[in-house]
Amino acid sequence: MGWFTSSASSTSSQASTQPNAPNRQERRACWTSRDAYFNCLTSHDITVPPGTDMSNGRGLVGKAAAEEQKRLEREKGESQEKALREDPCVRERGVYEEHCARSWIDYFNKRRVLEERQKLMYAQAEEGNAARAPSSSR
Repeated sequence: MGWFTSSASSTSSQASTQPNAPNRQERRACWTSRDAYFNCLTSHDITVPPGTDMSNGRGLVGKAAAEEQKRLEREKGESQEKALREDPCVRERGVYEEHCARSWIDYFNKRRVLEERQKLMYAQAEEGNAARAPSSSR
């Protein structure tokens, strides 16, 4: 009754609108440019890549909070734009953004921040353990 013909045509139209997944060379170029950008940030003692949104998506609720939410969004956008303009690694960031998908960039940037926080927590825990450890020399 035409069930199969309509599903086949919709599948082919869906396939043509979806972008191709990056191949091995494109992924490698993305990772290489990411590493170069992150090395530049590290050399400038920058943990959070400029313009990275670390919010968790939870915002204010209710009608009374709508104006406050709009103001916060506007300020956040302005501060991100300012941070991007002042980025000391602007050349490396350009190559990074050219070679990587936006979703990958967001993921890599947030992952970098979380890894740096984790390193800091481990270092603080080690310092705390070392301070509490009884001295064995008598």
